[in-house]
Amino acid sequence: MSAILLTEEVNFLYEALQQENGPFKLRGLVQKANAKNQNGRVYTVEILNRELKRLTDPIKNRRLVGQLDHPQTATIEYAKASHLVTALTMEESGDMIGELELLDTPAGRIAKSLVESKVQIGISSRGLGTVRKEEDILVVNDDFQLVTFDIVAEPSTPNAYPTRISEDLIRKITGHSKPANIKKEMNKLIDSLIWKR
Repeated sequence: MSAILLTEEVNFLYEALQQENGPFKLRGLVQKANAKNQNGRVYTVEILNRELKRLTDPIKNRRLVGQLDHPQTATIEYAKASHLVTALTMEESGDMIGELELLDTPAGRIAKSLVESKVQIGISSRGLGTVRKEEDILVVNDDFQLVTFDIVAEPSTPNAYPTRISEDLIRKITGHSKPANIKKEMNKLIDSLIWKR
């Protein structure tokens, strides 16, 4: 059986954080292990952990980019890049959490505008592999290779809806928007919670 392009989408439950003059970052759920998605597929935690480990070097070296909308190929095209994947972690629950940095490219500026306009975005994994049918699900086989994550309109992982945390909200909570002031206010808050015990 030859490998086919497998794409899975998630309503990206994210936090949007932007430091003054810094990168615009999104963080949230990008994939769920051992759970049937709307495409009827299940990715095991073992396969996702293996792929997470394999992608450590491209992430560390800032080479893992994704696109705005899903291409019909597994090839990563820098000319169409909208974001850089800057972190991936697997939680005990089977949730894979990702961090994306929106790029200053045409597609990246569109993605940033969508987020700033409160458009609900989705994240879709893109990879190559085969599946096997087990009862009413398609289990992704060990030959799966995760390529990247793309920003999409139609996610397939249920019940993961975006929320946004912005600099404005931080300002409302702390009274400051400068990183040094935020850190100072957060330390005060932590100290007050520790000493109230």
